[in-house]
Amino acid sequence: MTKRIGCFVKELAVLKSNLTGIFKSVKDELDIHLDSINQNTNEIQSNYETISQMEVKIDKLTEKIDEMQMQLNPNAYMYNVDNVVLSMREQELFLGIYTEEDRISMPGLSRKLGLTLPMCEALINSIKIKGVPIVRQLVNEVMHVSLDYTFKDLQARKNLLKIDATVTQMMG
Repeated sequence: MTKRIGCFVKELAVLKSNLTGIFKSVKDELDIHLDSINQNTNEIQSNYETISQMEVKIDKLTEKIDEMQMQLNPNAYMYNVDNVVLSMREQELFLGIYTEEDRISMPGLSRKLGLTLPMCEALINSIKIKGVPIVRQLVNEVMHVSLDYTFKDLQARKNLLKIDATVTQMMG
């Protein structure tokens, strides 16, 4: 019996030694993986900072190009909307037109916004009077509206009309 216990103790010691070696090996591999993860994290952070710096430079270049275009062709950028204030309904209508790729029919716009056709027409007239360049086109005896392309581009880049974020969220 004592012989068996002695054998059993020796086997346990060998098993303990083997397990200790295996766990050390696993720990070493995990440490190597952790170092790789840390290096990748540092590389990602460095890339993010570089991209952020490039975005700032691109924004500055875009502003310079805009200024040069304005100097070369000032009439194309003459929109007197500095003091234009649109009501919430007018902003809704503006975004209804602005978010369209191309023109939209008046009945389609009224359905999109849940307004009556006369209400849409009144809001469009109000916005046009305020100086927003809305283009009207008669196609197959149906009135369509769109925004002047250059103005739409400027609105996208500079938010000339200062559209309220809550209206934008409602439309999104």
